[in-house]
Amino acid sequence: MKPSIKVGLIVAAAGAALGGAYWGFGEFQLQNFNPQPIKPDEVALVAVNTDLGFSIRVANSVAQLVQVEGQQQGFQAPDSNEQGSDARRIPMRELLESLQGNEESLVRLVAVLNKIDLDELQPGMTTWTEADLRKALGGDPTLEKKLTEDLNIQLDGTPLAEIRLKSILNGIQVICEVPVKVSIEGTPQTLIAKLPLSYQPTLSKEVSNIIEKKFEPTTAEITGHYQEAAFKVTKGNQPKENVRGAIESLISDSKKSGLARRPEQVLQGAVVLVNKSMVESATTSQRKDEKGNPIYTVHLNMTEDGRKRLWKYSRNQKGSNLLVVVNGIAIAAPKITTELAGRQLDLTDLREKRLVEDAVKTINELKKTN
Repeated sequence: MKPSIKVGLIVAAAGAALGGAYWGFGEFQLQNFNPQPIKPDEVALVAVNTDLGFSIRVANSVAQLVQVEGQQQGFQAPDSNEQGSDARRIPMRELLESLQGNEESLVRLVAVLNKIDLDELQPGMTTWTEADLRKALGGDPTLEKKLTEDLNIQLDGTPLAEIRLKSILNGIQVICEVPVKVSIEGTPQTLIAKLPLSYQPTLSKEVSNIIEKKFEPTTAEITGHYQEAAFKVTKGNQPKENVRGAIESLISDSKKSGLARRPEQVLQGAVVLVNKSMVESATTSQRKDEKGNPIYTVHLNMTEDGRKRLWKYSRNQKGSNLLVVVNGIAIAAPKITTELAGRQLDLTDLREKRLVEDAVKTINELKKTN
């Protein structure tokens, strides 16, 4: 065998031995380290382990976690060019607060992931709880009468003789109680998202669509359009809507299960690795790119517990990304390219000066108050 080949084999063998020794050292250091699940707080390093269609996108220099229907690529590196009409940007603040057990934040998370715009609910809508709706549908005379008046229609779809403009134009707001399975600090729990949904009978929607095209319609005009539409129903020229069935469907178990599906995927896939108690301090440094634009790096100094948690996770997760979230904003999405065994985690290639400064300031102020 040639000497050069022998040297190459020796070097390769030595490299393999060193690599094996380092891996063994890590195993020795971490073999008895079993980190317990933790809650997120103002500072969180979050990993998302799922193949259910998540990715990171970068918009305006801010990392965003999104879910794309039908996408099965898993949690990939940031892509600022990726587009998709069905992409749902997941609100990080609400995601993390839901993992803390906050049911109000869970409501918004459920709404966003189901493309429900809570801001579009009519301000004048009468609110019905699920419990009262079930009583009304079950034959409670007082509540059934109130429900038909609030909708201005009988439960079998027969229009009422009297006309209530508010009922015709607004419909009702239904509080649908959606059970969502969440793991909080490793304990499986079921939270209830009291999600407001709107319901307006088909007859009223028809009238609303007509008057929306008119400039400041009078009460007489609205009444006339309603009477004309109601006449078609009562004379059998237009089928009656099954109002009872529509409301029952709105609060059915199958409806709730569908509303909970995406939020549960997100919540079950999010793993909080580090929170503020495991970050000792933060500093920042700056360099310039080839065009002279500033590029910032945030240096997170970890506690021993935080260091070991990141080290243990990163040993078998090379190629995946973390989200670094401060006050509900994902300031960075570092990709794991090696074992994170050091006490300092560097978040590189950040462009937004204010975002960087605010994050560093927040982290250091939190440590002063704790």
